[in-house]
Parts: sequence; structure tokens; C-alpha cells
Amino acid sequence: MLRNKAAWWPWALSAALCYLLIAVLGRRYPLVSGSLWWGSAAYALWAALALGAIARRWPGWTAYGWRPATILLGALLSAIAIFLGNHAPSRLLIDSWMTALIGIAVVTIIARFVPAAVARRWFGQESRHGNPLHPPR
Repeated sequence: MLRNKAAWWPWALSAALCYLLIAVLGRRYPLVSGSLWWGSAAYALWAALALGAIARRWPGWTAYGWRPATILLGALLSAIAIFLGNHAPSRLLIDSWMTALIGIAVVTIIARFVPAAVARRWFGQESRHGNPLHPPR
């Protein structure tokens, strides 16, 4: 269990760097309706890293806490990155936010259905005691 808590920071740092990159690139390049799905893919990558960090930092929450925490944090951070100081038309901003939320939601849904070995590795459960065939979902 201690190993899992110690391993959370590389995941958190990677998620933070990914978020900063998304926010900076979002400011540098104006929103275009054809490029909205790139934002969805970027936030999906962020969600995968954030989910791994949250799972490793708070292993007692189980997946029933990790996934909603990832969605909530992703919704807040993506709203800040997309809406704060952006002067694009509101319909484009809302579309951009919705596609970001789709990317985050897809990752949290996929996390429910990945093979057990992948889930153990992703959620930092390699050293957890118990039945290795059934990781916490």
C-alpha cells in the first residue's frame, strides 16, 4: 500500500504537465470548429493520467471514487482552460467544453472495462493484497 502512495506523484506531475500544455496551446491557437475533437483527445490523455494519479494517491476510494473525482476535476479544469479569458463565440466555447468532457468521460468508462492486469497497472494495485484476478473496479 505504501508503494502505491509513493508512486502517485509521477502520474500527477504528468497530468499537470499535460493540462498546462492543453491550456497553453488552447490560448495560442484559436478555436476552430473543425479542431474541437483534438481537444477531446487531449483531455482524454489528461484523464488517463489523472485517473492513474488519483487511484494511486487515494487507493481506499476504489474505482467508485476515482472515476467521479476524475470527471469532476476534469470538468472544472477544462472549464477554466476553455472559458477563462477566451473571447471566441460562446457556442464555440460550449462545444469545445462538451467535447473535452466527452474525452474525459470516455476514459472513465473505458477504465471500467479494461482487462484486470491493465487495471492493476493503471491504478497502482500491483502490490495490493487480495485476489489478483479481481482488481477494484
